[in-house]
Amino acid sequence: MVSISACNTAREKKRFENIPEIQHGKNPAFVPPFPGSIVKYISPEAPFNRMHGETLPFIAWRDGKPVGRIAAIVNRSHNTHYEDTTGFFGFFECEDNAETAKALLDKAASLLREKGLVSMRGPYNPSINDECGLLVQGDDTPPYIGLVWNPVYYEKLILGEGFSNVWTTYGFDLPLAKLTVPERLAKLANRVASRSSMKLRPIDLKKLKDDLKVIHIVYNDTLKRNWGSVPISLEDLYGAAEDMKAIADPTLVQIAEKEGKPAGVAMTLPNFNEILIKLKNTPHWLRLLHVFWLMKTYRIRSARQVVYGIVPEFRDRGLHAWLLFEQFVKAQERMEAAQLGW
Repeated sequence: MVSISACNTAREKKRFENIPEIQHGKNPAFVPPFPGSIVKYISPEAPFNRMHGETLPFIAWRDGKPVGRIAAIVNRSHNTHYEDTTGFFGFFECEDNAETAKALLDKAASLLREKGLVSMRGPYNPSINDECGLLVQGDDTPPYIGLVWNPVYYEKLILGEGFSNVWTTYGFDLPLAKLTVPERLAKLANRVASRSSMKLRPIDLKKLKDDLKVIHIVYNDTLKRNWGSVPISLEDLYGAAEDMKAIADPTLVQIAEKEGKPAGVAMTLPNFNEILIKLKNTPHWLRLLHVFWLMKTYRIRSARQVVYGIVPEFRDRGLHAWLLFEQFVKAQERMEAAQLGW
């Protein structure tokens, strides 16, 4: 028999964070979260919950042991943007048991229905601008930073409850150490660099807020045609940057401008999951210290090339080739492998 309980206390929220490791910690591909990061996402003080909606977490229990989790998510920004009445679920984790999956999904659906929402979509952790989606192939390898990981049996559990796929995304592995820049791309990039009035520069961490305003413009302008996209707020971006600042390499974030006007952005992030996966045998109370020690002593060898965008008025001018060239070359100088996704 499965029972579902809400997470209200700090202890319950910490247990919520630890459930994936309880379920899958022995799987070689599993990567623990940054200590405290999930607790932060589900707290009322989280930027998403303050500005966009609600994240309401629950735990599934069987015989006194936690066997799954889910969060019912109200995203007012999505529903305002699309004039929609959709609710969301996220942070889904479950034992390989249809009864447990049904109890979790039914709980989230019931709560969202009470709030006047008529359909449910997920997983979102907690929005499309964060980790989202369901991994249905490739669970034998660790995920890159910002991408979800789950056993592929989750697809069977969720589809078994009447859900259907609405969008498919892909990630592509890029073996940087084994590749050379295509000659045609290099020639085009060099031609644009020498003849164009546009400038390409790395992000300036000393003027981070100013550069984030540039990234904010490009991000929203280039992704607005993507399925399900919701404009990210500047405050959201500031919050994400605070988390990323400690791991980002400024030379891997390239900003294109013309006479001070934002034209494009290419962003590559070191794959911090290489560090997090080393925490699996570390006691929870020591993990934060272990992270800081690894950040000083371990060299990350892979990256996720996560953002590439050009605002409409600067497309078809060769800037795409220049940005791609610089993104590839800068990453190849420091990394052995990358993933393009999603």
